[in-house]
Amino acid sequence: MSRVRRISRIRRVILFWAAAALIAALEAVLTANWLVGKTSARIYSSVNEIPASKVGMVLGCPEYSGGRPSPVLAGRLQAAADLYHAGRVQFLVVSGADYPERFHWQIPAMTRGLVALGVPKDAIIGDGKGVRTLDSILRMRDVFGYEDFITVSQRDHLERALYLADHHGIPTIGFEAGIPSGLYLNEWLGSAIRAPLSNVKAILDIAIGRQAKYPIER
Repeated sequence: MSRVRRISRIRRVILFWAAAALIAALEAVLTANWLVGKTSARIYSSVNEIPASKVGMVLGCPEYSGGRPSPVLAGRLQAAADLYHAGRVQFLVVSGADYPERFHWQIPAMTRGLVALGVPKDAIIGDGKGVRTLDSILRMRDVFGYEDFITVSQRDHLERALYLADHHGIPTIGFEAGIPSGLYLNEWLGSAIRAPLSNVKAILDIAIGRQAKYPIER
């Protein structure tokens, strides 16, 4: 066999396995999104329809520099404030990651945002160790003692949060937040790409039995 033919054959083999790997990855993403998306029936978008609960949990996300909420986070804070003012919750837990070494202070930014929207500071509980969605969900039950609560975030995030909660026997429901104008194109694209991959990661987390990084610390 000539050298050219050997190289051609090797290329065909590489392309075959590359195509097979791509198809497998796409199937994994599609399956994960189908499984996670089945929780959408427990997501509400109207404060007049969602059942009342004692507490709501607002899932955090990175803020802009200076502690200013990003449009995504601002949407979550507005939805949480709407729940509070409509009397659907009595308290709000803001759950995110405080990383002093990275100058990320999600909890103060979220608290300031809610106070600016008219939520009393004494009705806000901070959880700076909600480093991932899974952690936020588990810590609501294991650290703060809440199981029957409302989770606040955008729809794709809520589906994943409810899927994780279902696996751990936590009967939370979701309240959908919108996204105010001002989202940068790179943020929109990043979210569109990250969401389906995060669903795959959620299923893997369940498969390997991953638990909260900080299971008991306040």
